[in-house]
Amino acid sequence: MTPNVLALYALVALTVALAVGYLGRYVIPRPPVGRMVGADIAVMVTALVVLPFAYLHVPAGVVVSIFGLVVLTLTQLTLAPVLGGRWAMITALALCAADVAAYLAGLPLALLVVNDALLILLVVGVVNLWAQAAVTPAQIAALAAALTVYDTLATGMSSLTADFVQRMQGLPFAPVLATSHGPNPSLIGLGDCLMLSVWPVVALRAYGRAAAWAAAGLEAVLLAASIAFVLTGGRPMPLLTVLGPLIVAQWLYWRRWLARATPPPTRPLIDRALQVAHAEAPAGVWVALSPSGAPVAEGATPGLARREARLSGTQEPPVVWRLHE
Repeated sequence: MTPNVLALYALVALTVALAVGYLGRYVIPRPPVGRMVGADIAVMVTALVVLPFAYLHVPAGVVVSIFGLVVLTLTQLTLAPVLGGRWAMITALALCAADVAAYLAGLPLALLVVNDALLILLVVGVVNLWAQAAVTPAQIAALAAALTVYDTLATGMSSLTADFVQRMQGLPFAPVLATSHGPNPSLIGLGDCLMLSVWPVVALRAYGRAAAWAAAGLEAVLLAASIAFVLTGGRPMPLLTVLGPLIVAQWLYWRRWLARATPPPTRPLIDRALQVAHAEAPAGVWVALSPSGAPVAEGATPGLARREARLSGTQEPPVVWRLHE
């Protein structure tokens, strides 16, 4: 069992590294849906909570078909910037076909390898799609907090997760990263992989390399502790019960650190514009200031103020405009 557990967490580390390495190198084509907002997080949490209950009462063929369509789409999206759209679709179709063929042919090792490859590609794609949608650290912290409660109840205090995994075990497109099945499987759920991968990516974008390395280091310690828990206790550890609060704590720390490290902006030109606005111009007028802070023109609109500034013969273009009311 020990080699399987160690191999599993090596795959988890590889997934996190690929998600971070993909960031900044490739842009995934996506629908113009705009930025991620709080309502998106609420919908995501609801789906993650409701779907396992639904899938326990849906025929296995329907579940596999739904997961297969999701995996095919996200695999193609993930590979498209790397291979090009046509070759990405061919590769995604080949991998999905290989997953189904390995299941039908009764080749559990091949099924395990192909399914793990598909799940890693899915996680890398989803994480980078979230990053492109400008998901914020606060949104990830909120998602982590909600999933902490869910995982504690579903994995630590009930058999919901175990029943769901048992039903999906050995099927194609199973939403788990695994190195063995059977009575004592070595596997980790899709939700755990997503949260382990997304936080270093979001921390890197929002707070820099130090935050990303800190996130990766803390996750490595958590994974080591979970290995010890599994090997000594012989039962699964609800990873998000610990990972969720860890993400929230990091978000609170880096948000406070960033607030301390970033001095408030001095805005001398804006202060000067306000001063001019209150002292020299009537309400509802835009004031154009030169870089030295002297008023050079006024206008009813920014365009008119800019035009008047040009007509006044000033050599330096105005840089501040202020509408006062």
